[in-house]
Amino acid sequence: MSSTSRVLKAYGSASALRSQREQDAEIFRRVSAGLRSVSDEMSKVRAIADARRLWQTVLAANHDPLNPLPAPLRAQIIAVANTALRTTDDAQPNLPFLAEIADNFAAGLSGQR
Repeated sequence: MSSTSRVLKAYGSASALRSQREQDAEIFRRVSAGLRSVSDEMSKVRAIADARRLWQTVLAANHDPLNPLPAPLRAQIIAVANTALRTTDDAQPNLPFLAEIADNFAAGLSGQR
């Protein structure tokens, strides 16, 4: 089962028990864990692809004019998402940096920061 399939399965089974924010935080935690557990080239490619997909989704959600977040906060999130996406495009992406960004978002969504 691919990592994306596992994430979607976990997300679906947990949706009845946790808030949307906590479910979103779990996605960030899973991406971070994938980035931190890279052991070979295949797992590296998979982790970077998952991170890229996450940040593309974050970017799209914050460009949506119906997004209820205040415009200044959305602009800050967009800036972080763009930085993360640029990092995924580097020849040697800084995986610990990407994981740290995901950890910070997970903590914020969980009310830990």
